[in-house]
Amino acid sequence: MSGVSVICPSCFEEFEVAAPHPGELPCDVDYDCEICCRPMRIAFADEDGDVQASAYGLGDNGPWG
Repeated sequence: MSGVSVICPSCFEEFEVAAPHPGELPCDVDYDCEICCRPMRIAFADEDGDVQASAYGLGDNGPWG
């Protein structure tokens, strides 16, 4: 299983999370920051064979609205 870097939308610290299987993409998951423990959402997508991740706060619109 590979990892993907994300930046917490609350504390702005970068950490790595496990990437989902390519067959599950795109997907959006609940996650707690590894640093500050605040809840967030992480959107995973496939971009040219690479898994990309984007973290956003619970009250924010994600990449799919």
